[in-house]
Amino acid sequence: MEYEHFMLGILVYMFRKQLLYMLTTSSSYSLCRWLEGLTERGKLSIYLKLSLVWVTILLSFSSSSILVLLSGAGALPCAFWRVTIAAATLWAARFIASSRRSSIPSYRIIFYSCLSGLALAIHFLLWMESLFLVPVAVSTTIVVTYPLLSIIPDITVFREKPTLLQTLGLILGLTGVILFTQPWVLGGYDARGVILSFMGALAATCYFSLGRLIRRSVNLVDYGSLAYSSASIILLAYGLAAGANIVDYSIHSYLYFTLLALIPMIGGHTLLNYTLKYVKTSIATSVALGEPIGASILAYLILGQEISLTETLVMCLTLSSLAIILIEEARVSHATV
Repeated sequence: MEYEHFMLGILVYMFRKQLLYMLTTSSSYSLCRWLEGLTERGKLSIYLKLSLVWVTILLSFSSSSILVLLSGAGALPCAFWRVTIAAATLWAARFIASSRRSSIPSYRIIFYSCLSGLALAIHFLLWMESLFLVPVAVSTTIVVTYPLLSIIPDITVFREKPTLLQTLGLILGLTGVILFTQPWVLGGYDARGVILSFMGALAATCYFSLGRLIRRSVNLVDYGSLAYSSASIILLAYGLAAGANIVDYSIHSYLYFTLLALIPMIGGHTLLNYTLKYVKTSIATSVALGEPIGASILAYLILGQEISLTETLVMCLTLSSLAIILIEEARVSHATV
């Protein structure tokens, strides 16, 4: 327990400035507004702006799985409090930090935001449950295939055709997911964790694709507050219907719930929603490519989880497929500029 608290102290120290800003004025929103101002004045290119945001997202995402496992709670309470505290933070930013009044969204935007919240709730519930069945490295590698899966809505919804290399990357990525379900790869772990994580990736694909559609006409805080609030209500309703405990936890657990909301949720998902206004879903979510690496390192240092050679090879195959897709996307985008 002392070692666990020591590592928690390191996490808090690493993100101390981020936490301070988020607790006061919602740093994600403030950062985005500041970057938008610089871009409008010609002081910062959109590419540099997105790079700064993506670095923050990567650092934030890497801590997510570790915080869930350290909380001492199950998937449902972690998911519920993560979105609930994040929603409260964004509502505070909407009414306090902003110097202007937010416009009232249309019924269509509210409906799509609620659908996005439903997808987010399913994503968290399934993926967080997988963390208790398979190693962090395996779970995060599978769940971050949503940039790969985002090619599907890019084709069907946004009418953007993939290249031959992107199609190859999609096939390789799905092959990696299938390999993770095999006993000779997973060893003694439960293959249901792989299935849950992949289903979580599908839900995340819906969530980010809806986010891209909504962010075309809605500002970051309005969208985030609606989506996170609807996810919170859905998870609460599910918890009540299932008779699950989502409230009776120690201060220790609530500390981790708060860190989940502030670091990977506000500092990760909210900033990722910001980028959806500017680039394709598959490109915006590409930052997740680094999450399994950061999460695996933290899982080894904090939880003592080791990765077998076979798991490492399949991880490399899956992540390489994502790299192929994203590099090809960057090439195509550059060629059309």
